[in-house]
Amino acid sequence: MKWENPPLGLFAIPICIGLISSIIGFKIDQKIEYTDQFIENFAPLFISWIILVLLASILMFKIPTEWGDPKEMRYGVLAGTFVVFLPNICGIGLLICAIWALPVVLGWVFVSTYQWKYDVQPFRTGLWLGVGGLTGMYMGAWAMWTILSA
Repeated sequence: MKWENPPLGLFAIPICIGLISSIIGFKIDQKIEYTDQFIENFAPLFISWIILVLLASILMFKIPTEWGDPKEMRYGVLAGTFVVFLPNICGIGLLICAIWALPVVLGWVFVSTYQWKYDVQPFRTGLWLGVGGLTGMYMGAWAMWTILSA
């Protein structure tokens, strides 16, 4: 779908959903007691991701048909949410996991500068929305970690 003007809602909605999921995830994490310090460090991010997947699964059924094939766009949202978070799930080197949010956020911002200008497939638009949710989740997780560790 090609837009005449940048769709502000498509930039804001995934970020807001990601921020909400990280806030909920960190609030839920505070109520759980862990026996292992390693699990305790990564649990808030994983809980936030599970909340993001649940929220995205519910909200992606509201995708309008004029944006393209909603079914294909839903596949893109799920692919963006799962595949881009995969390095965190697999734990591919703790250093890579620690800085993985940076390329995700920067990549999403870069793609956001031209996504609306071109007529891209609905899957790619859905992928962009899914990565936007992860971007918001990573930014929210950083903010919650900063607030809670102060």
